[in-house]
Amino acid sequence: MKNVYILMTALFIGANTEAQIDFESSLSNPETFNNGSEGAEGFDFSPVQLVNYYDNEFSYFTGFAISNVSDNLTPGYMNQYSAYAGEGADNSISYAVAYGSPEFYTTSEQARITSFQISNTTYAGLSMRDGDSYAKKFGEPTNALGDLDGTDGEDFFKVWIFCENETEGAKDSIEFFLADYRFTDNSEDYIVDTWETIDLSSLEFSVTKVSMRLESSDNGEFGMNTPAYVAIDNINWEGTFGISEVNESLFQIFPNPVKNDLFINGPSGRISLNTISGQEVLSYTHSAQSKINLSALTSGVYILNINTQKGIVSKRIIK
Repeated sequence: MKNVYILMTALFIGANTEAQIDFESSLSNPETFNNGSEGAEGFDFSPVQLVNYYDNEFSYFTGFAISNVSDNLTPGYMNQYSAYAGEGADNSISYAVAYGSPEFYTTSEQARITSFQISNTTYAGLSMRDGDSYAKKFGEPTNALGDLDGTDGEDFFKVWIFCENETEGAKDSIEFFLADYRFTDNSEDYIVDTWETIDLSSLEFSVTKVSMRLESSDNGEFGMNTPAYVAIDNINWEGTFGISEVNESLFQIFPNPVKNDLFINGPSGRISLNTISGQEVLSYTHSAQSKINLSALTSGVYILNINTQKGIVSKRIIK
């Protein structure tokens, strides 16, 4: 499992945690992507996992890839890692691209997924807008070969979002149209090129697993012709991680107040340092012993959060 630690905005109220996976610190270089070719399967944004499989023999991925590619003008498969919006949600840089039947899930029964944002990829968006060698131009009565396809131009591209809580045995689904050309008034036809929010909090159960299935009006002998890609960003999750589950005495955190280096000894996990308002300023992978240089931070009060497999410890740090 690839451990990918992220820029996360977290609010700690007692033992309650609300956080967002925004992918912003997942890639170190601009205009690049991680499709899983260099590591084990899956992306670990604990407590949320994004499923990824990479086929080394044929050099392709299924599930999720992480990207910050901004080219939303170049059509075709070679630009498969770009979001049609040209950026991530909320004018951010990074996001996730999914191919096939992607899914993501929580690794803790205490955590639930409350929402995420979704958009088209450039590959799918331009294919639907202009057509290509395999897929039709949406709104046309003919397929890519020029033959009548029976749609009369009333095309669509949608994603079924299947939500589950496997522990409770609860399931529900949400239908979202990534493109819809079925309107009587053709001026209402659209291909989504913005980031839209999928709200899961109104469902009658806590969502711990999300899987997707793409569906199109443009199909051929081998299945769907429209490129089976979608982009997501800003996965929001919340949980009730009891601080009592982690014995705070297992940790040594010193000195406090701190001027330069902060030392942390204790069980392994993810360390994040947040401002009082909840903005994360630093994040680290902690393994038994850590030394964090805080000399560049302005003076003030910060919240240190240590996220372990058994829960979260939070401590005020004075700089």
